[in-house]
Amino acid sequence: MHLFRILVILAVMSTAVTSLGQQPCTRGVRVDGLVTDPSGAMVPGATIQASTGAVATSDQTGHYLLPCLSRSFTLQARADGFAPQTLTQTANSQQLHLDIQLSIASVESQVQVSADDNTVALDPGRGPGTVTLDERAVQQLADDPDDLLRQLQMLASQNGGDPSTARITVDGFQNATTLPPKGSIASIRVNPDLFSAEYRWPPYGGGLIEIKTKPGAAAIHGAAFFTGSNGSWNATTAFAPSSTPASKRRYGFELSGPILPGRGDFSAALEKRDIDEFKVVNAQVLASDFKISPFRQTVPTPQRLWVASLRSGWQLGQSDTLTGSFAANVNSLGNQGVSALVLPEAGYSTMATQYELRLANELTHGAGQLHQTRVGLSSRRSQNTPNATTPSLQVAGYFTSGGATSQATDSRRYTLELDHDAMFTKGRNTLKLGTQSLGIVIHNHTPDTFNGAFLFGGGSAPALDPQNATTGQTVTIDGMDQYRRTLLGLPGGNPTTYQQTSGNPEVNFTQWQNALYLEENFQVTQRLTLSGGFRYQFQTSPDSLANFEPRLGIGWSPDKKSTWVIHARAGIFSNFIDADTIADGFRLNGRRQQQVVVYSPGYSAPLNPNSASIAVSTRREFAPALSQTTTFTGYFTVEHTFAHHWLARSAFYWGADWNAIRMRNTNAPIVSTAIGAPADPIAALRAPRPYGGNENILRYESSGHLAGNLVSFSVEQQSYKRFNLRVYYRHANFKANGGDGIVTPQSSYSEQGESARADWLRLNGVSLIGSLILPRRVELATELDAHSGAAYTITTGTDANGDGIVNDRPSYASPGMSGSVYHTRYGLMTADTTNGNVPRNVGTMPPTVHLDMNLSRAFTLNPKDKEHARTITFNLRAANVLNHVNINGVGTVVSSPSLDKPYQAESARRLEAGARFSF
Repeated sequence: MHLFRILVILAVMSTAVTSLGQQPCTRGVRVDGLVTDPSGAMVPGATIQASTGAVATSDQTGHYLLPCLSRSFTLQARADGFAPQTLTQTANSQQLHLDIQLSIASVESQVQVSADDNTVALDPGRGPGTVTLDERAVQQLADDPDDLLRQLQMLASQNGGDPSTARITVDGFQNATTLPPKGSIASIRVNPDLFSAEYRWPPYGGGLIEIKTKPGAAAIHGAAFFTGSNGSWNATTAFAPSSTPASKRRYGFELSGPILPGRGDFSAALEKRDIDEFKVVNAQVLASDFKISPFRQTVPTPQRLWVASLRSGWQLGQSDTLTGSFAANVNSLGNQGVSALVLPEAGYSTMATQYELRLANELTHGAGQLHQTRVGLSSRRSQNTPNATTPSLQVAGYFTSGGATSQATDSRRYTLELDHDAMFTKGRNTLKLGTQSLGIVIHNHTPDTFNGAFLFGGGSAPALDPQNATTGQTVTIDGMDQYRRTLLGLPGGNPTTYQQTSGNPEVNFTQWQNALYLEENFQVTQRLTLSGGFRYQFQTSPDSLANFEPRLGIGWSPDKKSTWVIHARAGIFSNFIDADTIADGFRLNGRRQQQVVVYSPGYSAPLNPNSASIAVSTRREFAPALSQTTTFTGYFTVEHTFAHHWLARSAFYWGADWNAIRMRNTNAPIVSTAIGAPADPIAALRAPRPYGGNENILRYESSGHLAGNLVSFSVEQQSYKRFNLRVYYRHANFKANGGDGIVTPQSSYSEQGESARADWLRLNGVSLIGSLILPRRVELATELDAHSGAAYTITTGTDANGDGIVNDRPSYASPGMSGSVYHTRYGLMTADTTNGNVPRNVGTMPPTVHLDMNLSRAFTLNPKDKEHARTITFNLRAANVLNHVNINGVGTVVSSPSLDKPYQAESARRLEAGARFSF
């Protein structure tokens, strides 16, 4: 019914504006023509961009149409493998037929890695952080899928947000996906104008990576490639006790060409990746003599990945094209979850598969109407196999062993996407409207903690003398001392908690995410553009209907030559409630699955009651008025073009979120805040609860908020023949009481210390991307990003307030205070507290620096035959050239000797060499 209503509304809207789109261009000129190569063959997929900002793409017959331009205009045509062509015309009639012939690109032609050309500075399709990479620029990026994804994520996060949350879309489909084969990518646009009503993600939501795949060629073309990396070339990962001989191999082929000349084409790509990397376990355990001993081990994490794609385009009529595509991704990974404090037995292997079938139709009606319809089906499945099935055992701040809590999961996700976009152009006015509908079917088999999980978090315990006899005093012990006492059977030797889940591991449900949008851009004058849009979105499971999102914008150039350009935009955004969050709530609702947490259990039989233990049941529920996260944000930018086309830009963002999803125990024990007394979870559990009983009720609520701003500066140079550069700096300042994923406050009854730096926030960041053509036609491409360290929260490792959530924070201590006081670079802290006063995210990780470089040289094997060129390209790539130790894990438990000390890092320097033969 939702889909039917959407289509009816679209039909009514389309009918209302059809007469507008079919009216002639009375003030300007209608331009059309053919794009051909030197032999006269048609060139499909070429981009023709006008100085007014209008953009067209040549269809499968090479035909392009710009329905309404000013009488004097400049066109720039670009296509993969051809040199850019620029034409300037003045028309004396209302119609002009203008054919464009492209020449074969020379080896020294410029690599495009840029924001759009200054001549289209008022183009509403670009924002202040938009970066466009053509096919040659994509080839200069990393071959390794993880490195390539990281590079694109860092570009996407320049407007703020966590890089890992950047969305990837392919060929206009809104359903996020994985990266397609690199060889099938024609271009990538990072962060288009996200204020357009077409998009639902705010600019600082991690960013958007739009990928366009290659159409079939007019003649048979193909390529075969191989990239390899030997372990002896690569540096050893930090903290490893022995060498980490990482190796990588990537090989495959691409093929494209016509099926029926002028009617149909195809393109195919297949590649295999064999990646042998290592993780380092850097923990502390108890030795056989019950003394703390370092445990370091290098653990292989092999990855075997198949990626395939097939695409076919058909010209159904002069202005009607149909494109179908199929993509497959099969990924096998070993020893996942192992590293840092997680021992090998606590890891698991993963088999992940993804299949996508997509159909897209593009239909042009008359001079000013364009309709695009997309239908997509996808299937994703992830299966985890644990290395062990024994109960999980975590000693806070020291190590995690036993079986992985996830155990043997089988998560399946099926989606149906139905989109329709319609664009109408009349004179200087462009109207775009559309519908977006995504149906998600979830089938999850998740036996999380069915194997049980012990936690040793420390807390209050009897003081012992050297002979292990009690002294009558009470002290605070850490998790390792608690674990040692448990193994030796000493007083105070009980685990903090034991958690176990039982019941039905299956969760099945369907969610629909739907949206209607309208976006209008009006070019008031050659130097003034106004834009406005409106988006409405709604969803099921849970139902959320009242999500209205207006958007406004202006672009203005105060001088006649448009060397200065000012942009300002603002709007409201809403974020669908994620289906995975809903699945967790359904799974642990107390009926499908039952979860029990036993405090101070016996170690040998944790579910058997004893005089010291208390069992608490746990269930989850949704608040009656759960809402989508709502965001208001805006930006103001100033651009200036200097001599020789140097472009400088400054931007200021501001924004706020509210109604973000958090989880709170609404039946937590009502305990008082205390400092100086050893934490005693058992005493907390005896406190009264609002609804009585020994039950934790974890409720999903719309109570999260975020607010802040971001300032950025960038400089670009894209006009030089042998050199291009883009440098970017940002300073961000956002505070939130939520975070990445579902965050729970330390106390269910207090917000003290919850509003702090956003989890993803990196205060300062610098990035650089550029290329240089060296002597003998050697190309050097480089990408640098350097960022301040991310925030982390310091915890006590235990559950002092008895709310069933182990996120308790320490308190600041006074000089001379007795008990468990710890000296940290953030001040004196004590674990003798309940509901501590140290804020969230007070800690800061070390900064990160990534410098990647690629050297390549192309050789033409038949230089006299320019129409059927055969080339072989050799390249040498280095990731993390500086071999900088990029820390991604530090100790966070205040009582642990590893507090604030790095124990985990990203991969060290990696070298790889490759060859690519193209014909």
